[in-house]
Formats: sequence, structure tokens, C-alpha cells
Amino acid sequence: RYPKEIPDAYERLLLDAIEGERRLFIRSDELDAAWELFTPLLKELEQKRMAPELYPYGSRGPVGAHYLAAKYNVRWGDLGGSEH
Repeated sequence: RYPKEIPDAYERLLLDAIEGERRLFIRSDELDAAWELFTPLLKELEQKRMAPELYPYGSRGPVGAHYLAAKYNVRWGDLGGSEH
């Protein structure tokens, strides 16, 4: 039906890498900055054995989000703009 086989996502990604297409890849300095930013956070999460707070699908999010937002004088779910 199709005259040409279409590569799957991974084949396309590898082909892009071989051909020097850089839009889908991170530079080494960006990677270093990401590790510098997230390593302390990941270590703290591991040390404190923190786990994501579960919440029901379709809900307004975890209860803890309301407390975190209130700590910074923000109501969870506010999109900014007018007050209600």
C-alpha cells in the first residue's frame, strides 16, 4: 500500500543523530546545567525518602499542594488575574 517504509520514532531519532540534526538533542553545557540543578533535589528526595503524593484522577491535585501554595500566600488552582 505504501511505496516507502516509514521509520519508527527511534529509527528516526538515530537517523537524525547520524545526519547531524541537533534540534532534538541537548548540548553538553545544557546537560551539565541540568545535573547541577537537579542533583541536589534528587539527593534530598532520596535522603528524606519522599514519595509523590497520590490523588484521584480528575481531582484538583494533591492536598499537600494547597498547603504549599498557602505557605506562599497563593490559592492552589489560581490562574492569576482576578480575585474571586
